[in-house]
Amino acid sequence: MKYASVIIDAVISSDDKVFDYLIPDDVSIQSGMRVLVPFGERDVEGFVLGTHNKTDVPADKIKQITKVLDDFIAVNKEFLTILDEICGVFKLRKIDVLRLFVPAPMRGRKRKRIPKNKEIRAVNIDAKKVVLTEQQREVADNILKSDGVVVLHGVTGSGKTEVYMNVIERVLSQEKTAIMLVPEIGLTPQVLANFRARFGGNVAMLHSGLTVGERYDEWLRLHTGEAKIAIGARSAVFAPVENVGAIIIDEEHDGSYFSESNPRFHTHEIAKIRAKYNKCPIVLGSATPSIETYHKAVTGEYGLLKLDKRVNNLQMPTVELVDMAAELRGGNGGIFSRSFIDKLTKCMEAGNQAIIFLNRRGFSSFVMCKNCGWVARCENCDVSLVYHKEDSQLKCHYCASRFTPVSRCPECSSTYLKHGATGTQKLVEELEKLNFKVFRMDADNIKTKDDLVDILDEFGKTKSSILVGTQMVAKGHHFPLVSLVGIIDADNSLHFSDYRATERTFALITQVAGRAGRDNATGHVVLQTYIPTHYVYRLAANYDYAKFFDKEINTRQVTKYPPFTTVVRILVTGERDDHIKAFLQKLMTDLRTREKDFVYLAAMKSPLGRLQNKFRYQVLARISRQTDKEMIDFMDTVMRTHRPKNLQVFLEINPQSLS
Repeated sequence: MKYASVIIDAVISSDDKVFDYLIPDDVSIQSGMRVLVPFGERDVEGFVLGTHNKTDVPADKIKQITKVLDDFIAVNKEFLTILDEICGVFKLRKIDVLRLFVPAPMRGRKRKRIPKNKEIRAVNIDAKKVVLTEQQREVADNILKSDGVVVLHGVTGSGKTEVYMNVIERVLSQEKTAIMLVPEIGLTPQVLANFRARFGGNVAMLHSGLTVGERYDEWLRLHTGEAKIAIGARSAVFAPVENVGAIIIDEEHDGSYFSESNPRFHTHEIAKIRAKYNKCPIVLGSATPSIETYHKAVTGEYGLLKLDKRVNNLQMPTVELVDMAAELRGGNGGIFSRSFIDKLTKCMEAGNQAIIFLNRRGFSSFVMCKNCGWVARCENCDVSLVYHKEDSQLKCHYCASRFTPVSRCPECSSTYLKHGATGTQKLVEELEKLNFKVFRMDADNIKTKDDLVDILDEFGKTKSSILVGTQMVAKGHHFPLVSLVGIIDADNSLHFSDYRATERTFALITQVAGRAGRDNATGHVVLQTYIPTHYVYRLAANYDYAKFFDKEINTRQVTKYPPFTTVVRILVTGERDDHIKAFLQKLMTDLRTREKDFVYLAAMKSPLGRLQNKFRYQVLARISRQTDKEMIDFMDTVMRTHRPKNLQVFLEINPQSLS
């Protein structure tokens, strides 16, 4: 008789439990298969972790597997091998990680067969094969010689994508596969187009913007080996390809590579685990590598390669800093500086294109009563509501609740209501008043991946046009006619109470500025700010990453922030404020028994104290890099010891957001 060790795909406890089941005589079961098994009074899905000839379960208690759910092994050997390591690094349950290995459409036995979908659309591009420069060729050669982590620091427009494609082309010639990650769905249509033009049907795409059927189809193409290259956002790091020859993470500095919902993980670390298993290189590419990544490169932990010139020796765009306080003193209280409007007009008259970046969607960021100071806030979250003019609604950008705008203050009945900072909708309205052709790209008007492709295609072929958007427009896009970039309210990202605020601001400016002057047109950037003397703007205007890194790394060392420490957050959410406080008290009592081993330790209410009708508290700790593994294990043990069933508790390592 043979038995299978099965982990149940259901929420049965906070810990992993594996159960033995009898394998029917007429059924062939292998590790990694999904099965249906009796559990309690119902049948549930589960993953087979292994098979064996003996069991400790009494013969009269052992239950038999009901059926095999798929005609293939769902979780391959690599994923089963690295499962424990991933769980250990991120303190996750096995079942939560196993779910990452298979697409959601496969789970849930009541789901009917998923129909095939039409081919996924990509942006229309011209694809011609490019001959690498000597510097690009040297970089590609060095990547392929490595079996570790390589940081590719390349200025915007230096041809990093061509290097990636050359590396992948050579990997495929060795009968291997490749994974190419980009930070946002907004980048995938152009990347997909480039890769399809070069590799055809060998390319499959994985990201959250696909339909249920599309995601399953693409996953299956990779799983069966029909496609050899996985392209996508964060989740594509779990692509079911075997014999991986290269993993490439483009725009590696981007915060979206951190999963901030359960299960919480860092894409880079998953990639490192997969690369170690496959003995292949990882490329971390960026014009503005994260401080932590670049520190590892300059100290020798990672390799470092550079592309310090734009292709065809094109010049980097010139950056003009405009003091908006001076504009206001000079009588201009509008959204745009006079300099920008002048340059924008000339850009349109010349038949060129412009991109305007504002990292705030909606029409205005809040509605406030001038008389008593009341602010329209979400009933479920501790955040102000954003006014959206096109559908005349106040919206919460966290829980998606919608409210009817008020004409009078509900507190004092005043009609003097003020609209806060400008959003992308208002920006578009102001530009259209000037008779410019404008396209908008943000989360409000991009509902499907086809919406995104349509906008990018239309903008790409429309001369004398402007693309307005949030972070979606800031990275990776290549439009030859874009000669002007406007950065509106550059100070927005600088004022976050986060030790990464200056780093993010420098990266955003550099990335969005890099959209200009990528063909033969001279590129120009207008950066509007109320604090033009701030060092981050001066260094970004000169594209001086080296000096910025030196200044930032010194600050981090003095203040004892990463990479010199590890930040750990225990986030607690629940419906009862008193229950959370009681749990935190027990937690902190135990943690303080080793208080001398922490660089910093404190419990507090989260900056977003209530979200989707749940209270939020957090324990923040900074730990020395020399003891971080031991102390993270200690914090995890304490957390699990006291965790009540009526609260959600998550441990995060170096989280991107502390709000």
